[in-house]
Amino acid sequence: MVDAVRARQLGIVHMLRSRTNVPASELADRFGVTERTIYRDIATLTAHGIPIQAQPGKVGGYRLSPETALDPLTIDSDHALRLYVLGFIDPPSTDTTTEGSARAAGISDTVQEVIRRLAQRIHFDTADWYWRDEGSGHLPVLRTAMLAATAVEATWRTKTGSQETTLLKPYGVVWKAGEWHMVAARATGSPSRFRLNLVDRLTPTDLTFAYPDSFSVRDWWTKAMEDYGKGEVRVTLNVTAGARDEMLRLSLKSTSQVHEHDDGSLTIVLFVDRWEWLIPLVSSYGPAVIVAEPDELRTAITDQLRRALAVYDTAVPPGPSPPDNLADDDSRLRSTHGRHPGA
Repeated sequence: MVDAVRARQLGIVHMLRSRTNVPASELADRFGVTERTIYRDIATLTAHGIPIQAQPGKVGGYRLSPETALDPLTIDSDHALRLYVLGFIDPPSTDTTTEGSARAAGISDTVQEVIRRLAQRIHFDTADWYWRDEGSGHLPVLRTAMLAATAVEATWRTKTGSQETTLLKPYGVVWKAGEWHMVAARATGSPSRFRLNLVDRLTPTDLTFAYPDSFSVRDWWTKAMEDYGKGEVRVTLNVTAGARDEMLRLSLKSTSQVHEHDDGSLTIVLFVDRWEWLIPLVSSYGPAVIVAEPDELRTAITDQLRRALAVYDTAVPPGPSPPDNLADDDSRLRSTHGRHPGA
């Protein structure tokens, strides 16, 4: 999967490329992390040979050394993702080659050489230790269908457990939080997103369609994610200073409100379609995030914590105590994926 740390570090390099001087505070705000994290990122990048200079003073910050040119093959994770989806950094199958795929797509010999080098240097791992990326098995069919603008017949599992089969026009794919999503439209109607790990069969057809010239998968997905989960239900969360940085890393909507307090704590106001999807996320923070409203969410979290306590409150030999200082990473956010029941 896309390594968030590496993606952020490459993003820092690209920001420094376009600016003569960038303060650490601006980098921290841009990537939603603390300045201490930025310092660690800069140290890692310089240790790997990226020529970054620190500029002291009130208007100081970081910049790339003007005397050293960066390798032109330095790319970001978005480029790697696009090449992966097109099949140019996968091991070739027995009946095709990377060069053959590139030639069929009309890519010049010069660009093919760049692709060959990238295939040597990039491994796109689509698995992680707590989930299986079942959807990537459909990517070969999707690659061909997207490049050739041909429809596919898809059979997937619905929320009710039944199966549905229909003809789809694939407009693109998106990698999000450990899963692949297909953006596709039925014979009539607007595009929708389909989680590939819920697709049981994806069969190519010889039916062609006209790909809309004005369509952008990136723009469509950005709007879909902004609209997803928004509603009129008001949820107010009181966040302690200790959970502040992690909660600010959540992808808040344009309607969300963040109020900072002098002691470092926060009040976050969300407007959602359903409060139920917040239960696992808020519960995972324990006393660090408290629901002020609505009462239904407070009651649901209280009931869940009581049931969990009842399970653990048994006469079993005590084990080792948990460490006092838990790792300051994104494990909680990664484990939830921002996913709610039925998503």
